[in-house]
Amino acid sequence: MDPTQFISAAQLNSWGTDLDSRGLRATGTVAHENFIDTLAQRLACAGVTQISFEPVPLVRWSVDSWSLAVASGPSAGPVTTAAYIPYSGVTPPQGVTAPMIYLDSSTAPTVANAAGKIVLFDVPQASEPLAAFELLAMDIYDPNHTVNPAAPYARPYLAMPGTLLDELSAAGAAGAIGIIPAPYQTAYGTYFPYDRKLRDAPGLFVDENVGAQLKQLAASNTPMTLTLPATIETVTTRNIVAIIPGASTDLTVINSHTDGTNGVEDNGPNAIIGMAQYLTRLPQSALPRTIMILLTSGHFAGGIGAETFLDAHQSDGVLARIASIVTVEHLGAQEWLPDSNGLLAPTGNPELGAIFAPKIQALADASYNMLKNANAAPGFVLQPENPGGNGTADDPVWPGEGQYFWGEGGIPTANYITGPYYLLNWGVTTADKIDFTRMRNEMVAFTQMQLDLSRVSKTDLSTVSTVITPASN
Repeated sequence: MDPTQFISAAQLNSWGTDLDSRGLRATGTVAHENFIDTLAQRLACAGVTQISFEPVPLVRWSVDSWSLAVASGPSAGPVTTAAYIPYSGVTPPQGVTAPMIYLDSSTAPTVANAAGKIVLFDVPQASEPLAAFELLAMDIYDPNHTVNPAAPYARPYLAMPGTLLDELSAAGAAGAIGIIPAPYQTAYGTYFPYDRKLRDAPGLFVDENVGAQLKQLAASNTPMTLTLPATIETVTTRNIVAIIPGASTDLTVINSHTDGTNGVEDNGPNAIIGMAQYLTRLPQSALPRTIMILLTSGHFAGGIGAETFLDAHQSDGVLARIASIVTVEHLGAQEWLPDSNGLLAPTGNPELGAIFAPKIQALADASYNMLKNANAAPGFVLQPENPGGNGTADDPVWPGEGQYFWGEGGIPTANYITGPYYLLNWGVTTADKIDFTRMRNEMVAFTQMQLDLSRVSKTDLSTVSTVITPASN
């Protein structure tokens, strides 16, 4: 490995700025499909000659405009919203007008209290101590001992309100308004849940200040008009599958997803272009296995791209040829947290990273070595959070695109992911929140990880252990 032969941090920065300019790349939209075309062109420029698209049919929910207003009374008029709730439902163009009620977290929506109403609710919040990561850890790369196990890990997406939205739909709510417990600048562009479930309670998000005003209006059942004229249509998005021939027909796969909220979600494909630019210049004999680059669509549509890939190749022998998959997501992310005013500000620290993998010694060792080679501290090598999960979006084995390949496909997978506070917000810049030198180091280390895993037998890559010996020992 010669790190000088990789693309520069400046190039990654340029591509990151480009991602910011593209905005929300919701699955199957024009912005998303244009990015897929750009990535295919970049792969060709990187020297990859075998590039193909595989279709991914999708029932897409999308919306271009939305609004909320107090329908009558002394407060009548428009209300500022922070975002829409994706997949939540559809209103006619003129919206729906209904009395607004507030349900606190202790009150479940029912037909009796929610039918025909616009329901105001607090978006659930969750936090867990970093000690929870240590309990899952197969290894930890933290040479400077910066991780405080008692410190909280609080992110706005840890308790997505999917179940609550299901309950509102079942109860016959006319609409939903979720209060994000943050000021407008922090709440703006919130995008979750993204499980591809089409619900019947069209919803919007508001910030904490607007939410406090709406709670007062809800006390008197003030009528509200909620407008969310979404479109539901069947479209076809695409996975990119590219091949770099190796010395055998067995496959090692580099994966990320192409849709996303902003320029860190997901910048994995940009790093993979840089990896490809290096790997295509190696002699074929230097690659023990053929390398497949798999850039999946549909992460923000319940993983439909990964699931479609698994279904499409269930019987043609491709899956059986895959020895390992490495999924890379959200590289170089820096930690930004709410300040005393609730506004995001840099802490000066890198965002905590984790590589999730099944309890396979070879994957755990390669994952730790990647973190060490990239100096990507602090970093955890974690076993699945939910080892009994079925790998669907509703029951994932871990967070991240790679979980589909292990949870549903049973393919040995290591999935690097970070979870910055701003991860699921569109309309925010991220080039100012990424350390592109760190991202480049991660790109180089992931390339070495691919080459190392290519030399591990398929038997060792598929042997699940009860006990993992940390490589840090």
